[in-house]
Amino acid sequence: MTTLRSTALTAMSLALLAGAAVAATATEATATPRINACGSSYALLKSWPIQAQYWTSDAGKTKGYIDVYYSGATGKNCAIARPVDGVHLARGIKVKIGKTGSGWAGLDGYQANFTQYAGPVYVSARNACISFEGGFTYNATWDSSSAWSRYTSKHCG
Repeated sequence: MTTLRSTALTAMSLALLAGAAVAATATEATATPRINACGSSYALLKSWPIQAQYWTSDAGKTKGYIDVYYSGATGKNCAIARPVDGVHLARGIKVKIGKTGSGWAGLDGYQANFTQYAGPVYVSARNACISFEGGFTYNATWDSSSAWSRYTSKHCG
């Protein structure tokens, strides 16, 4: 009887530990998923960080990403800006894209208050470099903060 009870307790302990491990794994989400709203012919080139501004309490930390895509079929680049998980009250998300030296071809979020992502925005840039920027405001501690990043002359070719 003691052996049976000991075996049952060991089995219950292992089941509880396995359940705890599954629960711990299931809750480990660290980034807002990418949203390829550009179209099925677009492939991700790179996710560029959107960093908190120098005057904020969390200056330099990555608060979001600008996902840049390219379609060989259309010769266009596409950009989408998004915050990472854990950014409190993200709002006013904006994104721009253009051919380097030619101004902005597409922008989104300037006439709206997006809270999940901005974009897609497009530029025809076959055999050329692109520039893009994006950002948003959010609440860091008790104050309103800002994250913004600009990239120039990227993904040339």
